Amino acid sequence: MDRPVQTTGLLTDRYELTMLDSFVRDGSAGRPAVFEAFARRLPDGRRYGMLAGLGRLLEAIERFSYDADELAWLQEQGVIGTETARWLTDFRFAGDVDGYREGDLYFPGSPILTVTGTLGECLVLETLVLSVLNHDTAIASAAARMVDAARTTTGPGRPIIEMGGRRTHEEAAVATARAAYLAGFATTSNLAAGRRYGVPTAGTAAHAFTLAHDTEADAFRSQVEALGVGTTLLVDTYDIAQGIRTAVEVAGTGLGAVRIDSGDLAEESHKARVLLDSLGATGTRIVVTSDLDEFVITALADAPIDGYGVGTRVATGSGHPTASMVYKLVAIADAPGEPLRPVAKKSKDKGSVGGRKHAFREYDAAGTLRAEWLTGQDAPPPAPGARPVQVALVRAGEVVHRPTLTEVRDFAAATLATLPADARTVAAGPAYLTTTLREETAMASQSTRALIVVDVQNDFVEGGSLGVTGGREVAGRISAHLAAHAGDYAVVAASRDWHHAGETNGGHFHAPGEEPDFVTTWPVHCVQGEAGSDYAPELVTSAVTHHVVKGMGEPAYSAFEGVTDAGERLADLLREAGVGEVDVTGIATDHCVRATALDAVRAGFRVRLLDGLHAGVAPDSSKAALEELVAAGVEVTR
Repeated sequence: MDRPVQTTGLLTDRYELTMLDSFVRDGSAGRPAVFEAFARRLPDGRRYGMLAGLGRLLEAIERFSYDADELAWLQEQGVIGTETARWLTDFRFAGDVDGYREGDLYFPGSPILTVTGTLGECLVLETLVLSVLNHDTAIASAAARMVDAARTTTGPGRPIIEMGGRRTHEEAAVATARAAYLAGFATTSNLAAGRRYGVPTAGTAAHAFTLAHDTEADAFRSQVEALGVGTTLLVDTYDIAQGIRTAVEVAGTGLGAVRIDSGDLAEESHKARVLLDSLGATGTRIVVTSDLDEFVITALADAPIDGYGVGTRVATGSGHPTASMVYKLVAIADAPGEPLRPVAKKSKDKGSVGGRKHAFREYDAAGTLRAEWLTGQDAPPPAPGARPVQVALVRAGEVVHRPTLTEVRDFAAATLATLPADARTVAAGPAYLTTTLREETAMASQSTRALIVVDVQNDFVEGGSLGVTGGREVAGRISAHLAAHAGDYAVVAASRDWHHAGETNGGHFHAPGEEPDFVTTWPVHCVQGEAGSDYAPELVTSAVTHHVVKGMGEPAYSAFEGVTDAGERLADLLREAGVGEVDVTGIATDHCVRATALDAVRAGFRVRLLDGLHAGVAPDSSKAALEELVAAGVEVTR
C-alpha cells in the first residue's frame, strides 16, 4: 500500500493564499480563530446526510505543505510575497480539529468539522476540507439510500457492487468506491480502492469478452475454466433466455450467478428465475445492473433479484446532489492571548451562527435519535443524558483519530439504525432534524419560547374554499392569547399558504377537469395576491414578528417548509433566536398544524399544541392527528 508522499498545499484556490498573504503582511495570521464546516440545508427531499471522506481529509491535512519549487512558483505567479513564502516554508498545520465521526449522520446546521488554531493555518485548509468532504459525503449519502432500498423484509439486504469508476475521474473513482463501501455497499470493481483502502473487489467479464469468442458457449466455457462454476456469467449479450440455457449447460446447476444488464429488469429477472429453476439451477443468483439508483432499486423490491451493480448513479452527480457544505469563520480573537469573540455572516440565505459550538444528541428509550442541539462556546455543560457528537480528530497538529474502514462502516450502519423507518425511505421529505442552538445565558428572563400560528387564512375559515368549522373562533382566541402573552415569546411566527396562480403547484391543486381527492390534491386555495390568501380578519397580527410563506409552486404543509420575507427558514430563524420550546396553534389540526408540530419535534424543539387554539377538518382525523403528536413527544395541553 506504499505510495509516494505528495504535498497537498496546492489543492486549494488562489484566493486562499492571497488572503493569507494579506494577513501575514498586516500581522493578523497569528490571531487565534475557529472555523466550522456545516451544511445550511440538505438536498431537496433528503431526510439526512452521511458524512464521508474524513479519513482521506485527515491524511491530506498531514501532508498539507509546500516545497521550495511550489513556493517559488507561487511567487512567480504573484500569489504570495516573500514574507508569506517564508511563513509557508516548513509549514504544517499545528492546530486542533474536532468533528463528527466518519459515517455519522448530519442535518442542517450540524457542525461537522471544527478547526481551531491560528487564522492563517485554519484559513488555508478551506478548499481542501470542502473538496474532500463535499465529494465523499455526496457519494455516501446517496449510497446509504441505495443500501436502504436494497434491504429485504427478512434477512440481510441484497448486496450492491460499486462499479462507477469508468464514469468519473480516475482518482474520484477510488474515493467513490471507499465512500460507497463505508455506506454499506458490499464490493467495488475498482482495484485501486481494493489495494489502497482494503475495499473488497468483485467483477468478472463484460460484453466484449463474449463478443471476442466465436460463440457465447465458448466465452462461458473460458470464463468457467478460469474462475470456476461459482462465477457470474453475463447472459444478455444476445438473447437472455438462450444465454441462461447456455450458461447452465456449460457451468452446470451449480453456477454461481447470472447478470442481466438490459431490458425491463423486473420482468427479465422474473423470467430468469423461472427458467433457472426449471433447469435445476435453483441456487444460481440473479444480479442486475444498468443505471440503477435508490428509486429503481425500490421499484425492484419484489423482483427475484439477489444483488445489484450500481455505477453511474453513485459515481456522478446524476445520482447524488451536492452536499453543499461550507467552511466559515465563527470566532476570532483580537490578538494572541485574547478571548475569542463570535463572528457571523448575516447575508440573505447565507447566514451563519457565530461562536464555537458543541453538538449533542438525545435518544429515546429504544435508541431512536430524537433531537440534535448545540450549545454556544461559553455555555454551561448540557443536561444529563445528552450525548456529545464531536470527537477529537487532531491535537496540536497530530492526528489522534484513525479508525479502520471496517470500523467506520460498522459505525455508519449503527448510526443509520438510529433513524425511524419513515426517515429511511426514499420518499422525499424535510430533513428529519434541524440542529437547534440552545444558547444558555445569564439572562434568565430572556424567553426561549416561540409561538407558531399556522395558516389562519380566509380560505381556511368559514366561507373559504377549504373552510374549517370553528376557524374564525380559533382565530379570535389566538388573537386574545397574543394580547395576553406576546411578551412571553422570543419569536411569534405566522405562516401562510402562498400558492402560484394558474398552475397546479406541483400537483397540489387538482388538475383541470378532475375532482380533488382531498388527500394529495385539493381545490384551488390561498393563491398569492387573492383574498383567500390573506390572514382571517379575526387574527390580529400586530404581535407577529416574522411572516412565513410556503407552497410556492409545490405542495407544502408544514410551516418549516416555508421562508420569511428575508428568505430565512423557520428552523434557522428559531435557532438563531435561541429558541428551545415551541407553542403551535392554527388551522388545520389534522393537516398543516400536525405537519408543523411534527417537524418542530424533528428539528429538536420541545413542542406544545395549545388547547382551544387549533381547529381540525374532521373529528376522526383530528383525533388521529392528536394521538400521533402525543406519540411523537408533543405536549397536547388540556
